[in-house]
Amino acid sequence: MRVVWALLLCFLSCSAMNPLESRLDRQMHFWQKRLGLEDWNLTLRIVRQSQIDPNSWGSAEWDPAARTGVINVLDPRDYNLKGGEMKLDMECTIVHELVHIQVSPLAARDAHVREEVVNNLMAALLNRQCPN
Repeated sequence: MRVVWALLLCFLSCSAMNPLESRLDRQMHFWQKRLGLEDWNLTLRIVRQSQIDPNSWGSAEWDPAARTGVINVLDPRDYNLKGGEMKLDMECTIVHELVHIQVSPLAARDAHVREEVVNNLMAALLNRQCPN
């Protein structure tokens, strides 16, 4: 019986989000709702730099037909910022990736133009420029 309780306890504690994941998940859901994407099933993951573009702080993959997606945010171990600036930038990354999902139907042909539009919308939503 002790083994069953130990396994159950391990499962619950191992599957629970750490404080950073919880905070970022709450931020994602806040911005998801604010951007009118609450009918999307989105997941947030903290990833190492090797899992995303070397010049980015996050990424997103989505399926518009299924209205599902994953937002990846750079792991703090790989960040070039610390403390409050890093936390602000992680929120910027979340908003940036959500805006990509929001504007994806526009399908701008020029990736540079699309990135500029996304950055402008992100800054307007946050009412501030972001560190990175």
